[in-house]
Amino acid sequence: MSRKNLEKIYFKALNKVKAKTIIKDNISLNDNILNIVDEKIDLNKINNLYLFSVGKAAFSMSKECEKILKNKIKDGFCVSTSKGKLKYSKHFTSTHPIVSKKSIKAGSLFIEKVSKLKKDDYFIFLLSGGASAMIEKPIDGLSLDDFTKISKALLASGIDIKALNSVRKSISQIKGGKLANTINAKGIVLVLSDVIGDDINTIGSAPMNNTKFKHHIIGNNSIALKEAKKYIKSKVEKTKIITTSLDKNSPEASFYISNIINKYNEKYDSFCLLFGGETTTIVQGNGKGGRNQELALRLLIDNKFDKNISILCSGSDGIDGNSDANGAFLDYEIYEKMSSLNLDAKEYLKNCDSNSFFTKLNYDFTTGITGTNVMDFIIVLKEKNNG
Repeated sequence: MSRKNLEKIYFKALNKVKAKTIIKDNISLNDNILNIVDEKIDLNKINNLYLFSVGKAAFSMSKECEKILKNKIKDGFCVSTSKGKLKYSKHFTSTHPIVSKKSIKAGSLFIEKVSKLKKDDYFIFLLSGGASAMIEKPIDGLSLDDFTKISKALLASGIDIKALNSVRKSISQIKGGKLANTINAKGIVLVLSDVIGDDINTIGSAPMNNTKFKHHIIGNNSIALKEAKKYIKSKVEKTKIITTSLDKNSPEASFYISNIINKYNEKYDSFCLLFGGETTTIVQGNGKGGRNQELALRLLIDNKFDKNISILCSGSDGIDGNSDANGAFLDYEIYEKMSSLNLDAKEYLKNCDSNSFFTKLNYDFTTGITGTNVMDFIIVLKEKNNG
């Protein structure tokens, strides 16, 4: 049951920050009064209402907005990596994590559309992680080829998201509030946070962050893990959100998590420990995987866990690195399965091939694209020994 219980905890957290929940919790329409978070907008007093969105959750967030606002939306523009059509907004499918010709086209279209808004118009802008790559317009004199080389080098370097986005802003005509500078209308920005500390200067490289527009965080890692805790706390002796700001490289994170597990294991017969954030990893091989599967692999190498302990390391967006998986499981039985297949975890780690390792064992966690993104979840579950 361990794997099923881990999945239940994971999806409780995930569903709390999916588009259907966060949009419904923060947007409503009564008569002609638009309620957004703690603000009220009288639609009788504006010219036209527009809906814009960009990021991994952009399509699903726009779709949920359209269900509420319907034909109150004059027009809109959504950029995501999803497929599908919207009824009141135009949807453009772009790329992530590397900037491409599609990203440049999407960026140019975005600037063109928002710059046409008038002073008495009002817009809702839905921002989520992944926007950095999906809409782009490099500074004059910088070619797409040069821009791509810079982006690839940054992603492979293992630097944290804040440093990554700082460089991105300096070579962009969109990031760092530059998109906002092209808009004359009034509006509001609703944010699904995928960064530690919910820093609006960092999320999506802050295309709308200037002094004109108010930002509201409507979904983040903390909201998700609180929901997970609420679900599991009656089922185990101790439940604890250890952190929602895990910001360590893979080896350091493994050491940190392992120590905490050992401390709780000595004290409690059953527990659930919840960690949120993002670890970093340096790509040094040609294998498949990502930070969550690598963390799971390092935890496996660094420990010999109690037979009642199981772990899930997973992203919230459905993609882990260059693999199709979202993360990986660990439990006591994995050691025997490794031995029977003669798998050397350290060799797979050397080649950054964590996905191949876990796939061969059938310990990969694959959800497909989730439609949201609030960083990663590490769930450690110790169940009571029923034997």
